[in-house]
Amino acid sequence: MIKQYGADAVRWFILSDSPPEKDIQWSDTGVASANKFLQKIWNLNSIIINRKEQMIDREFNDKFNLEIDALVNKIDRSIEEFKFNVSIAHFYETYNIFNHFINLGISNDCLVKNITKIMKLMIPFTPYLAHECLEILKCKSITKWPPIKKNILENIKFAVQVNGKTRDIISVKKDLIEKQINKIVLKESKAKNFIEDKNIFKVIFVKNKIINYIIR
Repeated sequence: MIKQYGADAVRWFILSDSPPEKDIQWSDTGVASANKFLQKIWNLNSIIINRKEQMIDREFNDKFNLEIDALVNKIDRSIEEFKFNVSIAHFYETYNIFNHFINLGISNDCLVKNITKIMKLMIPFTPYLAHECLEILKCKSITKWPPIKKNILENIKFAVQVNGKTRDIISVKKDLIEKQINKIVLKESKAKNFIEDKNIFKVIFVKNKIINYIIR
């Protein structure tokens, strides 16, 4: 398996399968899937390095930094607690966040700084891939653990519904009011395609849970 997929992919699968104190359920397919994900990480680094600078939206920049810092905190904590399968689940979540924000108004500098943090956190899991990516990112402190913001306010998952049907799950700060949630939905949620230019008859808002747009 190491000859076919590399040591990083095999190690990633083993650590993602179950907690260290439990037996592993071996799966060749699982190793292949691990390899595919690590290839996505490699591709993400390449996209960031070659990305053209875009019009910067400070609100997106701040939101992106907040979400990544929250996940960096979670990954660091799960490593300390030897919950390596939980760490890997957070890495998958991190990849999705990068994918969501990369075509929005995020600065290249912001993307590079944050992907550098993530690659440093991946060193214990995938040392070969992580070191290679960090060298390409021109990181001068590869062996230095990224700073951890312990007291950061973690985001919550918030459901966006249209006529009672969930159209998106967004990540937002806790305790936002209806006006703030509505602004986020109309700016970056997939649900905006279902409510733009529609006659919104009523809005049902449940704090920290859902917003439901009733349209005619």
